[in-house]
Amino acid sequence: MQTNHELLTQLRTHLGRRCLHAGRHWRLVEVLAADGRLVLESQEAEPPIQPDQYGNAAFRGPEHVELALFTDQGETTADVARLLQALNRTDG
Repeated sequence: MQTNHELLTQLRTHLGRRCLHAGRHWRLVEVLAADGRLVLESQEAEPPIQPDQYGNAAFRGPEHVELALFTDQGETTADVARLLQALNRTDG
């Protein structure tokens, strides 16, 4: 079984890499260890329109999502396990 520290270290080696999550293309941009979250940035050809603080269309920018790294029991979440497995498979 992998420790939390080993998991975080392994994920950090993949920063900047492209991956597939929920049928969409993303780039791993940050591992937030203190928050137990992983940040992915959309790599779609035409990014969605981002609203300003008033909800009005302002500009196009990449979408970001955060994935929980661990369950309430301290285990690696299924999403992160699949993502890491895919990233490791494409190494080399």
